[in-house]
Amino acid sequence: MMSTGLFGIGVSGLAAAQLGLLTTEHNVTNASTPGYTRQRTIQTAVVGLSTGSGAVGQGTNVATIERMYDKYLTAQVNSSQTKLSEIDAYYAEISQIDNLLADSSAGLTPVLQGFFNGVQQVAANPSLLSARQSMIASAETLVSRFNSLDVRLDELANDVNGRIEDTVSSINSYANQIAELNQRIVIAESSYGQPANDIRDQRDLLLNDLNKLIKVSTTVNSDGG
Repeated sequence: MMSTGLFGIGVSGLAAAQLGLLTTEHNVTNASTPGYTRQRTIQTAVVGLSTGSGAVGQGTNVATIERMYDKYLTAQVNSSQTKLSEIDAYYAEISQIDNLLADSSAGLTPVLQGFFNGVQQVAANPSLLSARQSMIASAETLVSRFNSLDVRLDELANDVNGRIEDTVSSINSYANQIAELNQRIVIAESSYGQPANDIRDQRDLLLNDLNKLIKVSTTVNSDGG
């Protein structure tokens, strides 16, 4: 009986070590996989066998394989990513408007300066025909520039609306993929009673991508969904 116990304890240790090696191998092979979270085995001691001399150890087993995952750090990263994406989107649009209006040759500054110069010349000498003609010409140039800028701003607005439509389509696509992974996680975890680590990684990656498009807030249900 003692011999059988020794062998049994040894086998339990070998089995736990094998799972540890397999988990390490899984970590190494997925080191470059986007969204992958490192995993580790959690070992527990098998409940000892009660005897008149006390509890005799029965070896070890792997209770679970868990992800090295911190939901609070993930939430902070997602929050920062949302702000970054918001700033990037704002900068991408406002920089086009800034470049449009501040352009040294095609912006507003040169034509406004030309118009006010014309006004000053007329104010200085109202009876001078050439000054009045120069002011009228500069005013026409200013109006033309305003019209061209208006057309360009309309183009930018239409471009933004088009991007919004594309973004909504992407959001819907991510939502559908996340819903599918939710279903797979619930089925897997209810079947085996263990976390579906790799599927959860895939879901977190999709949530991270979705978070770049729109602010995401998540809660995890007791069934893993």
